[in-house]
Amino acid sequence: MAPFQLTILGAGPAAPNAGGACSGYLLQQDGTAALIDCGSGVAGRLAEHLQPNRLRGIAISHFHPDHYFDLVPLYYSLKFGEPRPPDLEPLVPLYVPPGGRTFLRTLGALISDKQAMLEDVFQVSEYAPGRETPIGDLSFTFHPVQHYVPSHAMRVRGSSGKTLVFSSDVAPCPELVEAARDADLFMCESALRDASEDEADPAKRGHMCAREAGDIARRAGVRKLMLTHYRSTKKLDAHHREAASGTFGGPVELAKEGRCYEVC
Repeated sequence: MAPFQLTILGAGPAAPNAGGACSGYLLQQDGTAALIDCGSGVAGRLAEHLQPNRLRGIAISHFHPDHYFDLVPLYYSLKFGEPRPPDLEPLVPLYVPPGGRTFLRTLGALISDKQAMLEDVFQVSEYAPGRETPIGDLSFTFHPVQHYVPSHAMRVRGSSGKTLVFSSDVAPCPELVEAARDADLFMCESALRDASEDEADPAKRGHMCAREAGDIARRAGVRKLMLTHYRSTKKLDAHHREAASGTFGGPVELAKEGRCYEVC
């Protein structure tokens, strides 16, 4: 059986790191290629690893720009690039949060005076939280989590039975612990250096620091923690890794753009 592979296309926060891109992750197994998020800079990075017309589907965690803006460049790559192979659907399935179809139609009207602009190449579907959604040989479930806008962690099971969980953008919350329960790889955001950078009221928070990501990983019983959506310098990278390791107690990786990992 082919390995369940994760390629980091973009791991930066809303302001990308130097030379980097925002949120974007390519999952591949047994001929299935699925994209999680499509933030700024991701469309060009995707083309370095996969012909965009080979995508079996795209899943968007929430509608902040650093998680969806490059749907527009990707639209043009698909519309004017190589045609879709005959073994794939004519349109690329695009799974968005509830209310996402109206959101994208508003975006289409702003860009081109055509509400259904993106629907030339994308088959837009709103996912139902908690319900299994197959994308080729991968099975996705979407879990609402705490953020400033509606946001969904993603739990992805490969045909190998291995499980990857992506936190989306999220504050510490019990829903994330349950979404990540017993994951083989937990890819968790770490946008903050310290919790004091967020709202003082825990109910109004929307992000986490590495220490909190490690604590969530420990409580969820995950096998391996990977930090993403983090501000990166040599000094900050050391801080993130040390803080997460201190609360998790297991292996911690920092997502490195352009690198491929096996979910095992």
